[in-house]
Amino acid sequence: MYTTLFTKKQFISLLLLSMGLSLWGQVHVSTQAHQDMVNRIAVTKDGSIFSAGKDGFLIRWAQDGLGEHYQITELDIPMIAVHPNGNDIAVYETDGFSIHRVSVWNWTSLRRKFVKTFTNSITSLDFTAKGSLLAVGTATVNGMVFLNPSTGQTVSKIKESTGIVSMFQGSASEKSAVLYSPTGSLSYYNMTNGSRKERFSTETQLEQVVMFGNNMFCAGVKNNQLHVIDALSGKTLSRISARSPIIVNGSDSTLYYLENDGRSYTLKAIESQITEKGATVSTPITIKALSDINAANAVTTAIYSQNKIVLGSKAGNLFELPLASETAPVGQLAVITENMYDKIYDIASIGSDFYFLTKDTIFRSSYDTGQIDTVGSQNGFTNIVSYGQDVILWSRGTKKAIVLMNLQTKETQTLFTPKNYIENLRLFGNKIVYIEGSTTVKLFDIDTRANSELYTGTGIQDAVLYNGTDLYVAKSASSNPRSPLISVDTVTQETVMMPVDGNVAFSLSLDQEMGSNVIYGIQAISQENKAQTTIFAFYPERKTSSAIMKVADEDVSAFLTLYGTTIYTNIGKSQIRSYDTKTRKSINMNRSSSLPLKLARSSSRIAVLNRDGSISWYNPGNGQVIADWYMTTDKQWVEF
Repeated sequence: MYTTLFTKKQFISLLLLSMGLSLWGQVHVSTQAHQDMVNRIAVTKDGSIFSAGKDGFLIRWAQDGLGEHYQITELDIPMIAVHPNGNDIAVYETDGFSIHRVSVWNWTSLRRKFVKTFTNSITSLDFTAKGSLLAVGTATVNGMVFLNPSTGQTVSKIKESTGIVSMFQGSASEKSAVLYSPTGSLSYYNMTNGSRKERFSTETQLEQVVMFGNNMFCAGVKNNQLHVIDALSGKTLSRISARSPIIVNGSDSTLYYLENDGRSYTLKAIESQITEKGATVSTPITIKALSDINAANAVTTAIYSQNKIVLGSKAGNLFELPLASETAPVGQLAVITENMYDKIYDIASIGSDFYFLTKDTIFRSSYDTGQIDTVGSQNGFTNIVSYGQDVILWSRGTKKAIVLMNLQTKETQTLFTPKNYIENLRLFGNKIVYIEGSTTVKLFDIDTRANSELYTGTGIQDAVLYNGTDLYVAKSASSNPRSPLISVDTVTQETVMMPVDGNVAFSLSLDQEMGSNVIYGIQAISQENKAQTTIFAFYPERKTSSAIMKVADEDVSAFLTLYGTTIYTNIGKSQIRSYDTKTRKSINMNRSSSLPLKLARSSSRIAVLNRDGSISWYNPGNGQVIADWYMTTDKQWVEF
């Protein structure tokens, strides 16, 4: 089956023009949803909003419903904060374990102004009212850290250690601030001299803590209860039973929250006021019942903006709920997002053609024809490898059988079924080298169907077969033998540490076609005061190594692809770099709106698979982006 490409002018040109954006900008403009859970929504003064997701994307949604998509990280983004200028945005990205980074991005230039790495998780993230400071709460005794929002330099503002802080609220003048600590305190500080003015004991371990009612009231959630507190005394004014409550940020005098009984959501509101008798709050009022949210779109975050509430969901969608008085008691959500594209999971090249794998289809295409030739259907495979004029299908992180597909007859045959989940699979001639469970390297001979174990260890990342008998394994240096690169004689089983530094090595590449005697790879080092990722060349005959290029950051998700004498890599994350090992000429290739994940090449074209499932085409000669392609749900290319 053949389907021809249609361009952006046939698809959304009128919509793009209505935004006044450059059609060739780095952001991708569409109504496409996040690919994973929406974590946080922030509102700008002009009424547009930013959403941040577990997929590492920031999306700025204009009032006409179109979103500017840009992926800044491969990690989760639990928190964002928008600068009062509406253009700079602070981001907290994390792997949930050891990586905790705070950065500020300029949305106009899509440039990162700075990045600061923390050793502990971030508990709050806010700009001060005029944008003079970025307040960062950390899960440490020292607690609050204040940064210059342009340079990232630490600014001394509070004299004492605050302890863990999960909420920061500065005054409009930036002369004072209030902090909530989960240990049970509201603390007020003079931001001009750093002294503490007052501290009130209050409820402990509150989550989703917000200030409202002109900062006279505080609210938080604990144990299926909504706690409302007098912010000037710490006294609890009301404890309201609420099932799985989600507090709606952004409103002032009215505190909105969502309650979920497991079947549907209800929007409720609490009014606050200051009287002669003191601070008081009303009993909850039911505003609307929301009946059209299914389990897949369970609400994860919500914010108030211009008499409406914007909701983010577990599935990555965004919804709007109007709050106009004349609307019906049963709220009808307006869907902001829609899933327009079919994600491409993997790519491979054979000759001048490229093969693409979606969740249910294998198809062949090329930039020069724009045609889509459906090769056949497929059932749940996530990875494709070219093997002569055929392909091998496998699935990372599963025990799914490895299958060989004849591209002429469309017939498939099972090669073998792994005993444990597969982390990596490489092809060396007629031999498949694969890694099971990050602990075992095995070899499968396609001709003889023999399966053998080559090496067992821990923290294994990659492996290449050199000269048919020598196995080189990239691994974590924390496991024995304590080197990130080792050699294993597959006949004698002798294991030798190689002279390569770093905490971990990965993404090895061997030029088999040209008989190269060099193994290329990536090594990363992360110490207390040093983070570095390096492309290295290792010479097996001499047992020596040398550095080719470095970046001053730890990037353990980078790839390295070798085509002829040219190395392609995305270390540094911001772009793809090519390096000719003979001429030593390097070219920086600009990235698309999504981060690059994998590269495949023919003699005349480079195809890059991006993390959002799109394809970027490049000219190999100068590294210029030719176009970005997205596959629609009805199996057509859309070009941007």
